[in-house]
Amino acid sequence: MKTAAAQSSQAQLVSLAATILKMALASGIAWELAKLAGSRHPFLAPVSVILCMQPSATQTLQFSYYRVLGTVIGVVMTALAAIWLPLASWAMALVIVVACSLSLIASRNPTLVREVALSVVLVLALQPQSGTYGFDRVRDTFIGVAVALAVHLLLFPPPKNEQPTPSS
Repeated sequence: MKTAAAQSSQAQLVSLAATILKMALASGIAWELAKLAGSRHPFLAPVSVILCMQPSATQTLQFSYYRVLGTVIGVVMTALAAIWLPLASWAMALVIVVACSLSLIASRNPTLVREVALSVVLVLALQPQSGTYGFDRVRDTFIGVAVALAVHLLLFPPPKNEQPTPSS
């Protein structure tokens, strides 16, 4: 007879293995959909998949919401700021402060603030080389989030009683 700790450990291992398979499947689908949509940066869609697949359905929905909102706010604010500011560390810091402060109006959520800041840095750094990075980032985020939600919540939903692990 297995102890409760052994059963819990085995259940956690099975859950993590299922998450790995779901992430792999959803990442491949998201990458291909982003390419079909014309993305020059299709890796952005699987990044959203991986980030949005959280241990519980509620956490997945919440993170997905903040991922999309933060990406849109960060890209729009950076695109507007890039018209007047040079690509410089002080400009990046200024845009982070302004965009993240404005995101606090939408929600006082730390995930949102981090997603906005991440978009600011990446758009400022990569938009000048590619010209389409900002647009790709928004579109591919939507694609990745949609695929993550479909695979994680509709096709292979997490157990109803699944609780987040302390390391989550």
